Amino acid sequence: MELAQYLICFTTRHEQAKEIHEEEVRELWHARKRKKNERKNMSLTYQDEHDLLNTVIGSVGRRPASLKKLSLPALGCLAYLFKAKIENSCCFTEGHEIVSRLVCNPERTIDYLQGLEELKELGWILMLSTPSVAFTDQPPFCWLQTPVELGSTFHEQMGTAQSVDRRFTSNDNLLDELFNYLQTVARDDGLLYKVHQADTDIAVAQPHDWYRRIMRRVECTTIPLPAAVALKEYSLSVYQYLCLVGLLGKRDGDLHHDFTDTNDVIRMFANGRICRKRMKEHLFGEKSPLMHKKLIESTDGSFGESIQITQLGSTALLGKQEGKLTGKELKARIKKRTLFDYEEPEIKKESVMLPVPIMEAIRSIIFSESQLGQRIRKKWHTSLPAAWGSPTGSTVLLYGPPGTGKTLTAQYLASEMKLPILKIDASKVLSCWVGESESNVRRLFDDYTMVQNELGRSPLLLLNEADQLLGARGAGEHAVDKMHNNINNLFLEGLERFSGILVATTNRRELLDDAFSRRFSYKLELPAPDKNLRVELWKSHLPLKQLAADVDIGQLADLGLSGGEIRLVVERAVRLAAFRGSTKLTHSTLLAIAQEELACRMKQHGIKNRIGF
Repeated sequence: MELAQYLICFTTRHEQAKEIHEEEVRELWHARKRKKNERKNMSLTYQDEHDLLNTVIGSVGRRPASLKKLSLPALGCLAYLFKAKIENSCCFTEGHEIVSRLVCNPERTIDYLQGLEELKELGWILMLSTPSVAFTDQPPFCWLQTPVELGSTFHEQMGTAQSVDRRFTSNDNLLDELFNYLQTVARDDGLLYKVHQADTDIAVAQPHDWYRRIMRRVECTTIPLPAAVALKEYSLSVYQYLCLVGLLGKRDGDLHHDFTDTNDVIRMFANGRICRKRMKEHLFGEKSPLMHKKLIESTDGSFGESIQITQLGSTALLGKQEGKLTGKELKARIKKRTLFDYEEPEIKKESVMLPVPIMEAIRSIIFSESQLGQRIRKKWHTSLPAAWGSPTGSTVLLYGPPGTGKTLTAQYLASEMKLPILKIDASKVLSCWVGESESNVRRLFDDYTMVQNELGRSPLLLLNEADQLLGARGAGEHAVDKMHNNINNLFLEGLERFSGILVATTNRRELLDDAFSRRFSYKLELPAPDKNLRVELWKSHLPLKQLAADVDIGQLADLGLSGGEIRLVVERAVRLAAFRGSTKLTHSTLLAIAQEELACRMKQHGIKNRIGF
């Protein structure tokens, strides 16, 4: 307790002293700019950095024996690291965060970096080996961007009953600490957390003391911790246990490391060919309790084999069945864990007005995805002369001019099948970083498979403005062309294996790569509505009981507006009527707005009437 009190007292008084010193230095600088003789009447409380530290140390009182051998910069670094851990123990603390709270004169930064190195050598702190993250691999400057943790010497001096072994307040609190530990392991490029000696017994090996401190906190916690019980209940080794926790964290979006990729997990826990081979067998072999007790399962994703946590594995760590999620919970989970936006549309049949052949095709899709339709399709497939190797999902391309109801048709499909829509946002897929766009495309199909498994059915996957992602491939001479080509190839491969329901929409079918033609089971053109259909569209959008007697729907229909444009005209007319205090929509108002909408069509009359910049 003496050590903790001393360090807290040091940081409190140092903050006060530093604030005074920095204010005096600023005043001196301003006086220098104004008049030189003003400086004669000014003096600094602390002459320099070393004087400030000495004064603070002297004001705190007797230094604990364990700290007497530390230099002043090292003592300051230790105190501020301790303060950072008290303020938020679940966050990483990097070297620059400690140094910035100590240094007054930037030229003295090197003193505190050497202080960190001194603490590291004496075991007071632990520095993670992450040279690839730092701007330089050479100490001491690499310590600025290196995560720092309290070391074994500190914990020995504090004693096992101190804050390092404070009790967990909940099962989620334990899982958060394990996620924090795993995130650090994933970031570490060195051998600190890895099995790297071929003779190591992986089944009984214990990771670094950080993990052991977590387990000591578990031992002194009195409330139930299902996540801790699972370790013994299923006879898991530490590495098997951490793999299971990592899969839960990945599933719920608490970890960014890809625990579903077996190779990534093996490289994180083991170094060297022999150790990695043994680790793979230990985690995912037939004798692993993770596999034969069905805590995890192997799945064939769109791009190869991967692993995921099962319901039993989730229950083992969380302690209760998750049950059926509400729409709100499912929406929040999908938004957190995937690249999709979530929607539950409710579009009625009378809201969709399409030509008869198109409507018949839409109704056939709805029937084919019903339980009866799938049984009938299965019988048909068995009678075919050649076996179909590819999945029989429904992939639909809706194309046509703007405002013809492509997105509305996709929403109607989902409403009729009582399915949620997962919308692909191209801005979340495309990235400026090399390789990340391609990785996001793979993730789209894998995330869709995950949601399929959770729901027990196939949601509708909607790709609006498909030409953004499925455009024609280029010659590949430039880096951007290569990226787009890779994205196209990945989409082609994903659609080849796709077993769900996908609807893509575009106003510019000619921009799509020709290879996608075979990947879509349905290619439906939603044409501009004819005169009869436009009349019905006007009637469906207008408030018929609040129309003035002079409204001529036939004349309005002659203008040739699409369904989307008609909706905009009615919306504007209603707003204008509300502003004027009118209870009726007049023909002149509707006609004027409709003509304005028609005239504003992009490129309608050449360059003169274009909208844009």
